[in-house]
Amino acid sequence: MAAAALGCGSRKEFCARFRKANPATECDLERLNKWVQGRSLPRAASVYADLGAVIGTAKPGRWIADCSLEDFAAELAACTGADAAALVASGGGASRAGTRAAGLFGGVATLAGAFAAYSPGWSPHFRGHLIRGALRLKPGRNGTLIATYAEALVGRAVRLTAEAQIAGRSMHVALREPDSDMMLFLSLQVPGPPASMFCGVMSGAAFVAHESLPSACRIAFIRVPETPRLDATNRYLDPVPGAIAADLADLGVTLAEAGRFDAFTREFLGASPIQVTAQDQASFAGMLDRAYLGATG
Repeated sequence: MAAAALGCGSRKEFCARFRKANPATECDLERLNKWVQGRSLPRAASVYADLGAVIGTAKPGRWIADCSLEDFAAELAACTGADAAALVASGGGASRAGTRAAGLFGGVATLAGAFAAYSPGWSPHFRGHLIRGALRLKPGRNGTLIATYAEALVGRAVRLTAEAQIAGRSMHVALREPDSDMMLFLSLQVPGPPASMFCGVMSGAAFVAHESLPSACRIAFIRVPETPRLDATNRYLDPVPGAIAADLADLGVTLAEAGRFDAFTREFLGASPIQVTAQDQASFAGMLDRAYLGATG
């Protein structure tokens, strides 16, 4: 979009604009080719500041890294006089998720890896226990990030996957099990490098129950070495003092302040999820339905 607005006839000409704006720029022709093709993302935050200088905006590099296609097109049009709608159309083939992920320092590669997942159990049969699951984040095509979350529920391995949607410092994932209607939704804080952990909230329905209970809870994902043992040890975990730290040690993570970390994590997660029962729904309906039925005749 920027190259088109500036009338650059080639990537070489566009790259020269970066060198003119900043002789020490991290942008060279080889890197620029990879960025434009969606094969990688700029690792240096200064590249976005250089792009700002190239197009003549007063906006900081961080704004350029995090803004939407539409906002960038509008700023580009204001700086160059180009038509914003035409610019969006010319850049519309780029992945929307990849564009948002471009705001991450180092790109989605900094987030990729294996993570041990800890959250309060949702099943009434395992109330007071933690679920230890596993999350894997892998770079996809065009700068996307693919999330796969796994749990072991009553002897069955459950695996849900989806493309992560990154917007600024938030990541949202609508996970689905391919062979069923089971879904989970994650809303997480996006960390900076080295992305040692994510924390946020998870919502969905409790399936190991006599009724489907809409549920939500806090969840923490801790980076661990990639090993088959991560999936093999998915289970319900008794949240006694030291249990989380011991589990991480078993997965190859050595913590300098294991006791403090363990206590903080258990406090963060809490003892139980937030859940809604059919009785809750019936109670509301009993107080409201008659009034609504009367209002409609």
